[in-house]
Amino acid sequence: MPEQQVQAVMGKRGCERFMQHRERFEPEAVWNYLARQGISYTYCQAADFPRRLTEIPDPPFGLFYKGRLPSDTMPAVAVIGARKCSEYGRCMAEQFAAGFAARGINVISGMAMGIDGISQSAALKAGGSSYAVLGGGVDIVYPRTNETLYAQLVRQGGVLSEYPPRLAPRPSLFPPRNRIISALSDVVLVVEAREKSGTLITVDMALEQGREVYTIPGRCTDSLSMGCNRLLRQGAMVATAPEDIIEDQRWESLLTKTPDSKAPAKASAVKLSPAAQEVYSALDMLPSTQDEIVTKLRAQKSICTIPQICQGLVELELKGLAACQNGQYQRRCVF
Repeated sequence: MPEQQVQAVMGKRGCERFMQHRERFEPEAVWNYLARQGISYTYCQAADFPRRLTEIPDPPFGLFYKGRLPSDTMPAVAVIGARKCSEYGRCMAEQFAAGFAARGINVISGMAMGIDGISQSAALKAGGSSYAVLGGGVDIVYPRTNETLYAQLVRQGGVLSEYPPRLAPRPSLFPPRNRIISALSDVVLVVEAREKSGTLITVDMALEQGREVYTIPGRCTDSLSMGCNRLLRQGAMVATAPEDIIEDQRWESLLTKTPDSKAPAKASAVKLSPAAQEVYSALDMLPSTQDEIVTKLRAQKSICTIPQICQGLVELELKGLAACQNGQYQRRCVF
């Protein structure tokens, strides 16, 4: 495009910056970098560009991606929620994501800490596919703690972004990113969210795009469920199991996998000492102090001594069946 036309579109200062960038830009060097990093690119008029993105008012012009792009023919659910989630939120994220993945439903999220990463890990563990939309370049793992998840996503699904490689994530990039998460999905599921959670930005975008929003109900006194409960009051659909969404959306005929395909091991399959088995029976999703656990076991006529109960709690923690926070224990979700 001639400089005069660029100036007419971008103004004098914008044109100057554009022309300076054009002079420094080296297409061959960029192409070589993409090839070395295993990064592919698609644009809005390409045959492989995700169809769902063409249906929204503000689709990205193009996408950089590693791995593969989500299928247009299979159902997809965005599983989103709090970065600092509760044990209940972790349990629900794993249960729903694994349930979707085992049926061949793609799980879409943002690879963030908390619900995003937990749900995507569970989907991959169940043998399914998951896709992460990043708030920066696809060659930058953020957060760094999700490096293993990033590698698994590239193998079993994909990571994608409208932002160019080498662009570091920053807060202003995440809200626009969220519109792609919701747009790539048929349904958005909110697992946990505070009253003023950033998750609700994605919900607003999903509604503007005509996507249905589901949420998992939580306790009225739990701050991490305030956003979910508010969404329910405003008309969001209730989801208590993956089957609720599958049946509502009438996806049964599209799904080829059976519900138990590559399902994670159940708690009953984990070998426990007799004391740990009794302690596990006294735990639930509500946090309990050690004294409360002892009281429950006494009510169950348990003959475990206090040292045995302590040993049982340690064993359950080590085997991933119990979590302890602030001196309170609760059952971890293993399904």
